[in-house]
Amino acid sequence: MPVERVVVGPKGQITIPKALRERYHLFEGEEIILVVREGGVLMKHRPSSLRGRLRGRFDTEGLEKDLEKIHEE
Repeated sequence: MPVERVVVGPKGQITIPKALRERYHLFEGEEIILVVREGGVLMKHRPSSLRGRLRGRFDTEGLEKDLEKIHEE
């Protein structure tokens, strides 16, 4: 597993490297959860954040419109 180094800023913020954001489909404004584990912290998508996981893989706007249409029928 590759290791990435980041610096904690004055407000406790870190910047997730672009390659990791793209690989794990993390997008601006998306809420994530931090899970405290022995030896560190695990960062995960929120369980309800299916949109975040699908974004970039599928046309989510088109999918939402299709689902709305199906629901109306």
